[in-house]
Amino acid sequence: MSESPTPATPGAPEPDGAHHGAPDEAAPDTTAHDTVAPEAEADGTPDRAFIRDNPEKRRFDVFVGEHHAGFSKYRDVDGADAPQRIFFHTVVFDEYEGRGLASTLTRTALEQTVREGRRIVPVCPYVTRWVEHHEEAAPHVDAVRPEHLAAIEQA
Repeated sequence: MSESPTPATPGAPEPDGAHHGAPDEAAPDTTAHDTVAPEAEADGTPDRAFIRDNPEKRRFDVFVGEHHAGFSKYRDVDGADAPQRIFFHTVVFDEYEGRGLASTLTRTALEQTVREGRRIVPVCPYVTRWVEHHEEAAPHVDAVRPEHLAAIEQA
């Protein structure tokens, strides 16, 4: 999946690979699992960020306070050696850009993926760059293969 709109276009990819734009998807349901982001304020202030895995929508959502601020979509597949999670699209909405939410979202989503015993397949340009700059993720990353790209076309 390749997108080439200019960064000034709402929803267009930023140079970092994360997309920024207006919220275009509903907030996840209440059965999802919440994880407070490591960088979040622990005192419950409105700027408190948390990540919620929403397996029914196959994405991790990031919230600031009660406001949906973005998401990272994934597809789970059975790999040759271990189950894998393909991350293929990350978005932080315009009004929340510049707060490090894409990094917080990515770190939390990847850590949870590893805890679940899944390998990481970074198709999303932002996630790809994030794992390249965070060597602690390297042992858990598998190279993108044609079958991964085929799987996300079905997503």
